Amino acid sequence: MKSSHLQNLLLRRDKKAAEVLLQRLGKDENWSAVSLIDEMLPGLLFEANLTYGNFHQVKMALYLRRLIREKKLSRRTELTVLELLIEETLRRSWVNIEAGEIALAEKAENPLTAILGELAENNLHNAFYYALQAYQEKPEELQDLLLCLGGVYGPENLGHSLSCFFPVLEEMVNSHNPATETAILSYLSYLNRYDIPADFSPEDYQKTDMPENSLRLAASGQGIVNLHHMITLVTYWLWEKADFHDKNFPLPYRIYYQKRLADKGISSKRLKRVKEPLQVEVPGSYEEFRQSFNYDNIDHTTRLIRALWQDIQRKAWDWVCRLYAEDYEPGTWNPHFFTGIYLAFRLNEENLSDDKSGKEMAIDQAVEYYLNSVNY
Repeated sequence: MKSSHLQNLLLRRDKKAAEVLLQRLGKDENWSAVSLIDEMLPGLLFEANLTYGNFHQVKMALYLRRLIREKKLSRRTELTVLELLIEETLRRSWVNIEAGEIALAEKAENPLTAILGELAENNLHNAFYYALQAYQEKPEELQDLLLCLGGVYGPENLGHSLSCFFPVLEEMVNSHNPATETAILSYLSYLNRYDIPADFSPEDYQKTDMPENSLRLAASGQGIVNLHHMITLVTYWLWEKADFHDKNFPLPYRIYYQKRLADKGISSKRLKRVKEPLQVEVPGSYEEFRQSFNYDNIDHTTRLIRALWQDIQRKAWDWVCRLYAEDYEPGTWNPHFFTGIYLAFRLNEENLSDDKSGKEMAIDQAVEYYLNSVNY
């Protein structure tokens, strides 16, 4: 990991130095949240203890980085989410690994096939070697293949092998971030835990048509398993429209549908709630929003967030991200809070589905998960 003051204090878990840095940022406007997150990324790619079981920290950082880059967060919110990222990072352990470009002494005729062969033998070193060749020669195909493997083995990890790494590809690998090689190594290290066959074929896992009610199914139910149904489906749709995705590459929808949605029903209570009139007054300021946000009243608060989204989307992004970060509590807070609301909002913002009720159910589900998970 390249040396910087922020990286070094995080590696040392120097809480006092972190507090000094954040105090300085609060007094000085001449700083870039995107640059500070970029300093953290190489380390976040190699989380050692996996507090929440998967690579949530880097995903959360990339989601927030994207919102900041697109100027969807106010300066006050930027500082608040940076505080959260740094506090969370100080509680984790990291493997200090950095990968870079290497001279390819021996090239494979088809590096993608070579990657699969090496993963089948659990030979991470050689798989990474051929992945660097693929990244040089056919980066789009490499990204599709890695995400396909993540999707196929997703049911074994609630979809994290797809949802945690899609933003890594979207925000880092596809944009040739300086930590790209480290990102590729991190993803291959994750995939190397599965029994991937050398003759792996994406066509074996494709599904031509998803049911029209797939979003309503995914956005039904409570708890982390059901929330991940929505997270995974939205990630699939984002992958499908990503500029690196080859439209002829078959996405592995079949295994996701069979393992997650086929036996699931639509939540009548949630569907009814999103079809009823909102009847919630939209706050005029963040302070009013905080006062109206009620942790004990799920019906009111889910309607409040949907009403805020329908009023001014930028306000919804800014205020929800700020409140979630301000109410950070180490014992009860987890990165799924941001993941759920981020993907529910992005689903609506980019109109990834024509199902209006399904899109509102996704927001309802994400907010309800947050309210049920925080102990107040």
